[in-house]
Amino acid sequence: MRNCLLGIITLVVTLSAGMVYAEKVPFPKTAYEATGRSEYLKKPDAALFVLVDESVGFDKNMIGRSIETVVNWLEPGSYVEISRFSSSVVGRYTETITKGRIDPEPDDDFLDNLKRSELAKFEALHRKQFRLAKQQTYKALYSIIKTSNKSVPHSDIVSSLKYLSDHVRQFDAKRKVVLVISDMLENSSATTFYSKGHIRSIDPVAELKKLRSLDMIGDYGDNVTVYIIGLGYFWTGEGAAKEKYLNPKRVSRIQKFWVSYFKAANAHIGEIGMPLFYGGIE
Repeated sequence: MRNCLLGIITLVVTLSAGMVYAEKVPFPKTAYEATGRSEYLKKPDAALFVLVDESVGFDKNMIGRSIETVVNWLEPGSYVEISRFSSSVVGRYTETITKGRIDPEPDDDFLDNLKRSELAKFEALHRKQFRLAKQQTYKALYSIIKTSNKSVPHSDIVSSLKYLSDHVRQFDAKRKVVLVISDMLENSSATTFYSKGHIRSIDPVAELKKLRSLDMIGDYGDNVTVYIIGLGYFWTGEGAAKEKYLNPKRVSRIQKFWVSYFKAANAHIGEIGMPLFYGGIE
């Protein structure tokens, strides 16, 4: 028993030593928070929850387009939260890397009630907060993507999405958006889209029925729009499946499954990029 335990500990240490993990990125305080006036912050106009799959080796174009999509969405009064996931492997659990508010534009009544010295401090902080928020959002996304590990043996997409759904449903915002950056190729104990190293032709109806029986479908609360970047993206390097490309018919079945999955989870589909989408997130 002792030898077995020592073997497990050695394996864990070895795995940890060979992996580089995404570091948390501090989000800049709003000018309201920095000046002790948090009570004047209203609920966010819109909230964006980004979930990035660390088990996918995206190329430079995919990385650039994904980061650009998120940063371009940011606007005054919004909230952003960026998390990573892959599987239940040491150091690869679902984790939020950064989160925070973008300064809303202050109304005249609020500014008129500030002393001159307070007004100068508030306006100086307000001017730079949006720029800093964009920078930290970029850093958080890059921190996740650059530490992705294509050799991670599993991708627990379904369980990560269910975990996220509880948080998103309870979050108070006028409009809520979820962006998943992943190839969407589930490979977990719940179900797998692989067979003998190949990506199989799944049955979307049967897969959804299986997940229902396992209670693996979350509830987003019917006021959330979901976007996906990367569905069907095919990594041909280390840890890839045996095909040289993904059959379009198989990609279509995977796409149909995820549409039905999010519908069952009370979420609306904005656009699914296979792998990139044409528009942006709204």
